[in-house]
Amino acid sequence: MLRKIRQVTLARPAMDGEGVALQRNALFDGRLDPFLMLDELKASPQDDVGAFPVHPHRGIQTLSYLIDGGMAHKDSMGNASEVLSGGLQWMHTGQGIEHAEIPKVDANGLWGFQFWLNVPRDEKYQAPQYQDMDASHLPWLQLDDLALKVVAGNWQFNGQEYRSDFQKLSGNAALADLNWQGQATLSVAAHEASLALYVISGKVLVNGDSEVPAGQLVQFSDAVSGSGEISLAGDASSRALIFKGEPIGEPIVHRGPFVMTSNREIEETLQAYRDGTLVKS
Repeated sequence: MLRKIRQVTLARPAMDGEGVALQRNALFDGRLDPFLMLDELKASPQDDVGAFPVHPHRGIQTLSYLIDGGMAHKDSMGNASEVLSGGLQWMHTGQGIEHAEIPKVDANGLWGFQFWLNVPRDEKYQAPQYQDMDASHLPWLQLDDLALKVVAGNWQFNGQEYRSDFQKLSGNAALADLNWQGQATLSVAAHEASLALYVISGKVLVNGDSEVPAGQLVQFSDAVSGSGEISLAGDASSRALIFKGEPIGEPIVHRGPFVMTSNREIEETLQAYRDGTLVKS
């Protein structure tokens, strides 16, 4: 039995940082826990894409994945790097971090995505971490007329197991990029509580009867006994990100760049930022 579609939502236009236009999927209501937000950034080569100047975070993980262009990163831990097309950047903000991000266009422009993920309360008070990974560690795999990239975690496609070199996402979360090159149908087995598909180009036919166009996010029903699969069909115009994970299962209290488990913790975080004690030297 296939996992049914529970909800379909449309990404909303938003502006962040210094003039960065994006499409935002806000998930702070916990419906796709551990995922809190998914932003899509897209620009032409001639566009001025803006930047994300220095800003703080506490209580989340971020994962940035680039299809085109790049992202320069600099943070209060002393990390400074730039990831280009096909690579990823991951940050566990822990008890507090400040960082800046500068999107870069290449000959194809800019096309990237950033996920926010929740973490358990005790991890919100641990030391922050950062890692990036270039495209050479995230190879494309070919399944007939479908190219796929296992960006993070583990997946089962068409009955075969696939594993990414990147395994640090909260809630055992996983992400894959599905890029159709012709007519093809993919079977996905996923028993995690949270499973979603974000169509980023063309249309994808879900479970043989629901056509989902670009810009829409599909949330699937919970997996129950015998219902851990979905079917995805597309053509040469179709592309989508699929992601899954297990819920953290704790309260989500969100304010700006901070995500904690109570209003008291948010107030303490804001006070630490005002006092200059959020980021530990």
